[in-house]
Order: sequence, then structure tokens, then C-alpha cells
Amino acid sequence: MERIIAGRMENKEGTHLIPGDKFIKGIAAGGSGMAAILQATDYKILFVNKQFEHYLGYSNDDIEANGLFLSSLLEGYQMDLLLNQLQGVEDDMLARSHYVIYSLRAKNGTVRPYYLYASPIFKEEANGEKYYHLLMHPDLSKWGMPFISFDTKEIFLEQFDGESFGTFEWILGADKIFWSDGVYNIYEVERTIHDINSEFADSFIHPNDTARVKETIQAALTTGKDLNFEFKMITAKQNLKTIHSLAKVIKNEAGEVLKVSGSIRDVTEQRFIEENLKNKVAELNHSNRELEEFAYVASHDIQEPLRKITTFSDRLSEKYKDVLTGDGALYLSRIIASAENMRMLINDLLEFSRVSKTEQSFETTNLNFILKQVKTDLELIIEESGTTINAHGLPVVDAISSQMKQLFSNIITNAIKFHKEGVPPVINIDARILTAKEKLSFELIPGNIYHKIEITDNGIGFENEYATRIFQVFQRLHGKSEYPGSGIGLAICKKILEYHHGLIYAENIPDTGARFVFILPQHQLKDRIL
Repeated sequence: MERIIAGRMENKEGTHLIPGDKFIKGIAAGGSGMAAILQATDYKILFVNKQFEHYLGYSNDDIEANGLFLSSLLEGYQMDLLLNQLQGVEDDMLARSHYVIYSLRAKNGTVRPYYLYASPIFKEEANGEKYYHLLMHPDLSKWGMPFISFDTKEIFLEQFDGESFGTFEWILGADKIFWSDGVYNIYEVERTIHDINSEFADSFIHPNDTARVKETIQAALTTGKDLNFEFKMITAKQNLKTIHSLAKVIKNEAGEVLKVSGSIRDVTEQRFIEENLKNKVAELNHSNRELEEFAYVASHDIQEPLRKITTFSDRLSEKYKDVLTGDGALYLSRIIASAENMRMLINDLLEFSRVSKTEQSFETTNLNFILKQVKTDLELIIEESGTTINAHGLPVVDAISSQMKQLFSNIITNAIKFHKEGVPPVINIDARILTAKEKLSFELIPGNIYHKIEITDNGIGFENEYATRIFQVFQRLHGKSEYPGSGIGLAICKKILEYHHGLIYAENIPDTGARFVFILPQHQLKDRIL
């Protein structure tokens, strides 16, 4: 059923204008708040009321003379939001009662937030050309709204449910405190109690915090500064809680304190989780330190008996080599080999424990020079295996040079060790700076420069399922008889990169070999926590 109101004919489909532009003006001029008529095809503003002119400075004369488009009042990113709102009011009657907050630019260049409602209108002639009736109200609050629409406001308010959040006002002259339902819930006090003063409220503060809280409040009353503090309390039902309070001291024109208005929030569970996490981290750090100290001390203590085993085995082999034959010679050779394996393992364990115990400081390190040193150290094995190493443009970074040397040495030695039989190893080393997108994918610090260094070989490679396992201590993919080693070399590389706030990973290249990739920051942060 249709009805006519103030020159309009309305029905459930929307609002239809009776022919004549004067009715367009009538709609915009009527009612409270800022109003405007918007043309749907290009979002041109056709007419505004006096309130619109008062707040934004544009009159109907300006609009007729120069034209005005709503897009010129909005920030560019807000147009998508507007289009979505206008589409919504076309399809949903309820959407017409919901607002969206926009920042509108006035004629004088100032920008401020406004609540904007929209509803469609139609002219009966001109083939049903569409218009929108916009109604706007300035946001008169002193702080920016944390939501942009009715829906986000509801979600925002749901976060402050009555169980864990509440507000209060303390009138100092009368020493009278008013609590919201949320405060009653937190304090576990019956709502029938209304005679609340400072003495009653203070009686719930934990004895260990009473003096500190009173001093904090008194200091705020004296200085007029806002309150932001936490304290423990014992509720009316004898439950221990941790409370976070925010409050503002409000004064009159003479500078006298009238009242304190604020909020409290029960953060007991949150603080419990934080404290538990802190304790777990402390336990883990303590455990790691103990393990490192154990590995270091144990390795040193094992060295002495190992030296004796090696010494006496060598003497037996030298002195009785003509006597020991068959099984005797075999057993002795196995003792000597095992002692050598143990020596290698102990040395690698020592290196592993030293990575995070080093007292060396970070310094400007040229990785080209480091690679040159490594090639010199490995000169014999490189020559014997016929290895070719190609390197391009390695960077200069903040690093511990000895650890960088060990990093390159371990990976290059690995590449030579696991070469294909009959195929001379070829190792290519390339470096480049990570892109912003790559830094984001690796969750690295956006403001720092990171270098990606790839070491690719033509060896036997590995199955991709072992790409993570190979960086674990004592993890081996092949038997000791095939490829000697302790299984700690790559674990040391991983620990070095972690100590340098970088990372390392490996990739198998099918039918080609393996690629080890490590990422290093160009600069180490000065406030880094070791």
C-alpha cells in the first residue's frame, strides 16, 4: 500500500518522487542533519540543505556554478566502501538504517568524520533514473571512532561484555562511587549494594598492593595525570583476580578535582598465560644453557681418555704390526678408526656448543674474503676431487667472521663429499638482496636489508622429505661407511644462522643436485637479545 508524505510517494519498494525537481529539494531540505541528493550514474551532488553548507561550506550556488561530485569529498580508498553501501541499500531495507563513517573534506580543506546514511529514490519519468538521498551527521566525539559502521560497532561493544569489563565514577566531594554492572560482576558484589565509597572499594585490594594503589591514585589527584595501572584484588567471594584500570581525573574551571571516571578490566587469565609463558621460556633457556655447558665440559673430559686410546693404539700398531695379523690387525684398525670418529664427533660437539657461547662481536665482514679463506683451507680436497667453485657478488654484512668461515666450509665440504661418482663437483654460489615480498613471506624485519645466498651443487641430492631433518643434530641420510662424518655439520650451520638472526633451508633439484640457501641480515640490530 502506497502513501504520500511531504511530497513523496512511498511503498515497500523504495521512495518514488512525484515529478518535479522541487520535490527533490523538498526531501533534502526537510528533516534534521546534513542532507544531499546524489545522482546514481556519476555520484554528482544535485542539491544540499543548509546544514550541509554550514559544515562542508558548499552551497547550492557552488554546485550549480561549478558542479560537485561526492568522490571529490572522499579519500580515494573510501569510494569502494561507498559503492558497497549504496549497493546494499538497493537490496536491503534494513541497510538504510545503518550508517558508515567517512572522512569528508570541506571546502576550506579541513577533514573530519561523518556518519552517513543512504536510501534510494527514483523519478517516475526519465526511464526510472536513480538517485540517492544522503543523510549525514558530524562525529562530535573528541576521539576517533574505532569502528566504521553499525555492524563493527556492535562487534566492538561485544568485546566489553559485563563479565570482564566495567566503568565507574568516583565523586570526590561526596566520596560516592557509582559502578556499572560489569564492575559488580568483577568484584562479585551484589547489585543491591549501592552505598559504595572509596573505603569500600579499597577493601578489595590485595594487602600487598594496597599502599601502592593508594599512592598511585593520590599522585594522579595531585598532578591531574591519567591513571593506567594494575593491581591484584580479592573479590567478595574470595577469588584472587588481576585488574587493569584506566581513569581520567576531571576538574572544574577553577582547577579543583571533581571526580575520577574510568574503567576496569579483569585480566587475570591473560596475565596467568603471560606469566606461565614467561616461566616456560626461562626454564627452556636454563635447560639450553645446562645442555651447552654439559656438552662443553663432557667433550673436554672425554678428550683425555680418547687421546690415550689413540696413543696406545698407534703404539700397538707400530710396535706389533708384524705380530698382529688377521683378526688382531682388523680389530686394532677398527679401534683406531673408532677413536678417530669419536675425536671428530667431540670436536663437532664443541663447535656446536661454542656457537652461542662466543664472546666475539659482530663486525663488518666481506663474504668474498671469507670464501677465499675457505678455498685456501680446503685446497687439497678441492684439488683431489677436481672441484670447481664459481661465486658471484657475495655481500658485506655484520657477522662473526670465524662463524661465517665455518658456515661456508661446512656447506662446501658437504657438497664435495656427496658428489656423484665419476663426476667432478661443481659448486655455484650466487647472492642477491631479498625483495619486500620475500621478506614478508619469511617474516623478517621489513626495514632491514637481507641477502639471500644460494650454494648449488651437482651432487647426489636428497629426498625432499629430509629437507628439514638434515639440519638436526646427529641426523644422517647415509651410513658412515659410505660417507664419513658426525652428522653435526649442518646443525652447526643452522645454529650459526639463528645466532645471526638469519635462516637456512635446503632444496633438492631433481636429476641435478642440491641447493642450500641461507639468508643473512646486512646489519645486526644494536639492541639484539642474545
